[in-house]
Amino acid sequence: MIEAVLRVRLPCRWVTLVAVRHGAELTVVEQKRVEGGLLQSLVEINPAGEDPARILEDLRGDPDIERVEADPPDRGRFFATVRVRECHACEAISESEVFLTDAIATEAGELEWHLLAPRREAVEALVKTLRARRLDVDVRAVTSAKAKGILTDRQNRVLDIAYRLGYYDIPKKIDLSRLAEKLGVAKSTLSEMLRTGEAKILHTYFHRLMKGST
Repeated sequence: MIEAVLRVRLPCRWVTLVAVRHGAELTVVEQKRVEGGLLQSLVEINPAGEDPARILEDLRGDPDIERVEADPPDRGRFFATVRVRECHACEAISESEVFLTDAIATEAGELEWHLLAPRREAVEALVKTLRARRLDVDVRAVTSAKAKGILTDRQNRVLDIAYRLGYYDIPKKIDLSRLAEKLGVAKSTLSEMLRTGEAKILHTYFHRLMKGST
């Protein structure tokens, strides 16, 4: 596997608006296609002292955004679901062999993509497609991927999202049905993915515990 980091300047403003105008941090956690040709993004926003209501007001006023759903706290990080009418860069990723693992808005008005690909040529093909669509792309790094441990990339991603959205909080901040809806998967599929990942973590934990007691 190959890891790559790209800096992309998008024609749509919404992704970088949060960082540039408000000095806040925005991370694209998950993206999926939904009905009507829209792209739905689950994003985590760190207001960094800014009023969350002002950030959401600007996002809802952006012409590229069809809908924003969020229930932010008075301060601190929060999640929002954003439905976007068009994103040529995201379409390029969905049509490629490359997987988006993280996307972070920068203060320079760019989006930093962290990618996984089966081979270097897949990254090169994506860059070529983006440039053909007149997008400004800067290749920051292309390296061999290191082992991530006991979980698959998908299991690690799903468990991370579940944790950050409060699925493991007591009491839960989000239930299985709502989490499945945000991730765009069936409730039964998500339940199996979570149980499998949890079982791997517990197996490794108790295996190490037993080794330490011998």
